[in-house]
Amino acid sequence: MQKKLLITFDYELFLGAESGSVDDCMIDPTRKIIGLLNKYGIHAVFFVDTVYLLRLKEMSSEFNRCREDFEKVSKQLSDLVSMGHYVYPHLHPHWLDAKYFSEKNYWVLNNTARYRFHNISETERDEIFSNSIHLLNSIIHPKNSTYKIEGHRAGGWSIQPFTDFKSHYEKHNITYDFSVMSGFYQFTDAQYFDFTNAPEKSVYRFSSDICSEDPSGPFVQFGISSHRINAVTNFVNKIWLKYQYKILKDHTFENGIGQAAKEVNGTFPVSSNGRNLTNTEWERISIELLTSVKLGKYLRFLESSDYMHFISHPKMITNHNLSIFDKFLEKVFEKYSIETDFHLMIP
Repeated sequence: MQKKLLITFDYELFLGAESGSVDDCMIDPTRKIIGLLNKYGIHAVFFVDTVYLLRLKEMSSEFNRCREDFEKVSKQLSDLVSMGHYVYPHLHPHWLDAKYFSEKNYWVLNNTARYRFHNISETERDEIFSNSIHLLNSIIHPKNSTYKIEGHRAGGWSIQPFTDFKSHYEKHNITYDFSVMSGFYQFTDAQYFDFTNAPEKSVYRFSSDICSEDPSGPFVQFGISSHRINAVTNFVNKIWLKYQYKILKDHTFENGIGQAAKEVNGTFPVSSNGRNLTNTEWERISIELLTSVKLGKYLRFLESSDYMHFISHPKMITNHNLSIFDKFLEKVFEKYSIETDFHLMIP
């Protein structure tokens, strides 16, 4: 029996009061992740925070540590593609307003006014999208001149309205989108999306509305998987995480501080059946959320479905997460035929 296992990562720093370092948030955890993926011959998709890279390159002429960080990231991205993984852009426009502190080599991103692609001008949209594609090509093409950048994930899942993105997808031949988690919504001063009426399908085509299936549409959506977590599991998992953190000292590789978003009052989703992203009864399928407590639930999810899409962040993954993910992969590879190339998941 074949199962489709789509593994994706948002390759980025922290996006709030303190970014953390390139080594702790990106390079080192990604190296560990790749070691595990290579063990099973898995190909993954890495969505790169390209506006950060543009700022990093911009500052490289003035600050040696920015140049060194840019070179580290560029080498790792080039190596990822050489190993058969996919590297695509992931835009967080509020990097345009980020402040760099050279003495500690970190960034502060407290200004979220331009967090959403929707909140920047069309001129700025064209500039950062085009420059992102050009930058990734300049990193990848020296080793692989035929590589095509054909996918994208919106920063903070804020892909709406899709009309903001459509012309840029068409201009740069972006066919595949990985931003939608059906049934969920969130309205904050940073993230803003409503997928409550998105098709409850793993993969579907669309045209101008990312939540409306169009069988003849030019774009393909790969839905992010989610599952329900009951109160008992949540409670036991919290106890286990405290034990991991305080007793076993199993922390993430990170050293940064994330975004503290505030809910926007008076905004309601299209469907009353929608789930707020902050709802603890539901969560996305993710390596950083996978623990020994939840391993059985993850295995049962794949048993009942032929498609499972992980969305993860290297900066958030602990050694325990990787260990349990290893156990998950071992079990599913023993039981099923596994496909991990998203190109082969399109009906």
